[in-house]
Amino acid sequence: MRKRGFVFTLDALLSLLLVTIFVTSILVVDNSSAVYSTYTRNQEKYIAEDTLKTLRTVSLNELVPQSVLNEWGEKGVLVDELVTETMPPLEIAATYWATDPLYPEDLKHNAEIILGYILNNTLKEYNYELLINNYTSPYLRKVRSNYTKARDVSVSTLMLSGYAYNQTPRGYMARAYLTKAIFKRSDIFGIQRVLARCHYSYGGYVYSNTLKVESHFRLPTDASIENADIRLVERTERQTSTFDLNGHSLGAGYHSDVSGYLEPGDNVLTATFTTEYSPYYCYELGYGSGSMMYVKYTTRSTDTAFFDPARRYGELYDVQSYTGIYYLNALFVPGNVTSISLHLVTKGVLDIRIYYAYGANYYELVHKRVSPSGVVETDITGQEIEAGLSSHGFTLEDLSQRYFNLVIALDSWWDSDSRHFIYDTEYRLRRLYGSGQSYIDIDYIPTTVTTRYSIPLSIFKDYDDIQYGGDSEGNRYQKMSFSYYLPPNADPWYVDVWTAIQFTTFTPTSYTTISDNGQKIYDYYSDIYMIRVAYSRQNERMMVPGQTNKYVAKSSDVSQYGFRYGESRAIINYFIQAYAGYGDVFPKLIRDGCGGYNVTYYWIGDSSPHNILAGDDPYCSVTAQDLLNGRNTYAVDDAIMRLFNKLGGDGTAHNPILVKLPSTVNIEVASMGNIPGLFEPIQITLRVWRGD
Repeated sequence: MRKRGFVFTLDALLSLLLVTIFVTSILVVDNSSAVYSTYTRNQEKYIAEDTLKTLRTVSLNELVPQSVLNEWGEKGVLVDELVTETMPPLEIAATYWATDPLYPEDLKHNAEIILGYILNNTLKEYNYELLINNYTSPYLRKVRSNYTKARDVSVSTLMLSGYAYNQTPRGYMARAYLTKAIFKRSDIFGIQRVLARCHYSYGGYVYSNTLKVESHFRLPTDASIENADIRLVERTERQTSTFDLNGHSLGAGYHSDVSGYLEPGDNVLTATFTTEYSPYYCYELGYGSGSMMYVKYTTRSTDTAFFDPARRYGELYDVQSYTGIYYLNALFVPGNVTSISLHLVTKGVLDIRIYYAYGANYYELVHKRVSPSGVVETDITGQEIEAGLSSHGFTLEDLSQRYFNLVIALDSWWDSDSRHFIYDTEYRLRRLYGSGQSYIDIDYIPTTVTTRYSIPLSIFKDYDDIQYGGDSEGNRYQKMSFSYYLPPNADPWYVDVWTAIQFTTFTPTSYTTISDNGQKIYDYYSDIYMIRVAYSRQNERMMVPGQTNKYVAKSSDVSQYGFRYGESRAIINYFIQAYAGYGDVFPKLIRDGCGGYNVTYYWIGDSSPHNILAGDDPYCSVTAQDLLNGRNTYAVDDAIMRLFNKLGGDGTAHNPILVKLPSTVNIEVASMGNIPGLFEPIQITLRVWRGD
């Protein structure tokens, strides 16, 4: 049977990314533990959910080798009159389930073969059982598995667009997805805290040190910058600071508009710190908490890797000082950490120490002595980092899905008695080479599934959007909080808060509690060097789509520790999926006389109407409101409207979508003449549990 259609198409490479992430996230899960933690159960639930989502949205030919598909075609497992290789597996199963009474072949058995093959090859490390309308079979469960004997079973269920048995075909189905989109994005580029001793010793005399820090901020190469600002905070008022942003001079403090200083691609900020005060009045100098740059821009780039926080903050700064150096890296990855390694290129450095900072304590993980003469490359392996964590009772799991701090101490060390860092003040120019030469490499398994249709969006919380409360002392408050609303169709990614704190003692006994919707992320001794709080969705009560969520950070004793008023900001990152699969069956494919549509729609970026072409010539002019009114009759109208819903609205002036569409979008519309009409939904349930 000949099939025609319109499709919103996207780059095929990103399709492979979904499958790779999906399979990898399953294969590398550790199944050695006999006792399930709450965390592990949550992960298995996410695996069950992500598996069903993949089976619902990813084409069969992206999950099964072509050689197997060819064999299925020869054996009649794939019935050309009903299904294609480009349909998702669950869509094929639903089609077979509905039309089984109309065909001499055992179509239910065909569905079992397809689903059983995929599940067996992707959930190898797990036991599983799939049910379709409460029906299962040996093909749909792991061999010799029995969920009734399992200690913990994670279950995920979805309702699929199903078709009633033995019904006369009614008409047409359609699907739609985007090839490109233009969207506005806000980003915070937090500036890591880099410190050095205020003075060095030489020939029995004390001299003022100079600390120089060069950092890079990378924007998409097609970024159109709308506005930007920067806050540059000094560690102490007894230092002198100068800054240069792409050749433009800046002083310490807040600069409300630096958009004219930025450009697409790489941007360079160089900071120079020194002092005129004596050693008695200036202990250390450098960046203080609250240093950050905000940029709002428009881009077409949907490369998830570009926006990955592991990439952004894994590139180390270029740092120079005549004393030892303290370099705090406030890090975060939205997933489960599997390895952390460092590559450091130094000159003039004798001792390299890596610390894990937790609360008010620092735990030495690695200590290496290198030659201070010449340029030296030092590798710190993942095994060394993991062994160092283990020696203090920590694991990589403690660093997963929430922010953590790694300190690179060059000729400096933590003094547990005085509870602050001591710096080697012997005169020698020490340098950590940046610009891609030194880096932190973090491998992790993402917990948010992305596809080639995933568009990364963000919600920005500015200084005025943060609330402060509780007790206060001067500019320091006991509590800071903000609320944010995620669209109903959002896939939560992570929350990133760059915060400004103030402390009065190096040995605080106060606690800091941080939570999202009451779910605690951190509850321990106050971190005197805290500059960042970041976390991903660790359970279903956090970062909930379709509702208002609340972040709260609170100190138990503001006299020791608190949050500086009006100097913290946050970004909430999430995805929308620019894909609408096959939906209901409709009596008509498209409006009479139309081969396609010229659709007038609105997006949130401005108040002007915009147009997008869909389908083939001749094009009929329609508005988003027309499509909304016609979605119960026409398959194409429904496909476009479902896509608009995925994009955060319906395209009308009162409910605009969240992205701007390019001038041309391809939509595939497929006629499925032998498919019965939609009357009954089909329930799909997947049970997942660990092996023995």
